[in-house]
Amino acid sequence: MAARITVGQVPAMFARRQPKVFGISKRFQSTAPTTQNPAYPLYPSVAQLLREKGISKDDVSKIPASGPKGRLLKGDVLAYLGQIASDYPSTQASTLAKLAHLDLSNIKIAPAPAPAAPAPVEKEVVAAPPPMTSVAISVSLAAVLSAQKKIQDNLGVTVPLSRFLAAATDLANDELPRVGSNRSADELFDELLGAEPINTSRGDYIPELNAFEAPKTLSQPKPVEEDLIDFLSANSVKKSAPSAPVERLAEAAANVFSLTVPAGEEVRAKAFLERIKSLLSVEPARLVL
Repeated sequence: MAARITVGQVPAMFARRQPKVFGISKRFQSTAPTTQNPAYPLYPSVAQLLREKGISKDDVSKIPASGPKGRLLKGDVLAYLGQIASDYPSTQASTLAKLAHLDLSNIKIAPAPAPAAPAPVEKEVVAAPPPMTSVAISVSLAAVLSAQKKIQDNLGVTVPLSRFLAAATDLANDELPRVGSNRSADELFDELLGAEPINTSRGDYIPELNAFEAPKTLSQPKPVEEDLIDFLSANSVKKSAPSAPVERLAEAAANVFSLTVPAGEEVRAKAFLERIKSLLSVEPARLVL
């Protein structure tokens, strides 16, 4: 049975079956080049180029923009003027977009290295210490004790013995003979310029003091003669004379100053000790006054 279709229903039926036709502007919207996005200002470099080329604001809207978020680039302006290829900005943009992503597809995991053979243990060679030698000299401190007493009597000040020794040690370390021929670069340069070689240097010696007291002398007791009557009466008692008082030697105690130095520095150490002896024996008061 044939369907009945009224005349009024024919246009509506054909309208539903016909495909939709979009407007020209909508169909070419994806292919049409975009221009400068008005939401963003022009880049300063682009604005400067537009002023140099004399392009008006009306013509700016005609230049296709290939920058991020629809912004105009200098390459777009140059392509619009024909100074570079028209596809150059888009080509560069795609290249930069490709380079912005790090491609790790060609990276492979390296195989685990084979265990290395244990290295042979080398015995550490310890250098033997240089041989040491001792240098000593006997020094009398009688002049120091006398100067100490005079300062106390005249000034009322007690100067300790350590102060005399410290001052003498500091002065004795000045300009000691050098050991060996090792010279610094500055000294060698000065000698090339005609300066005399320096044969002395300051030492850092600190002497060791060993004091020995002089022996004490005791007088022998004198024998006492016994009385004959006491001897015959068997009442004799052995008597001895009282011992003489202990006498000290008048000379001051012997003091030994010594140094322990490497072999080869005996001359330098001997010169230091000789200076110590001279400073403590001749006018030692000048060391502290």
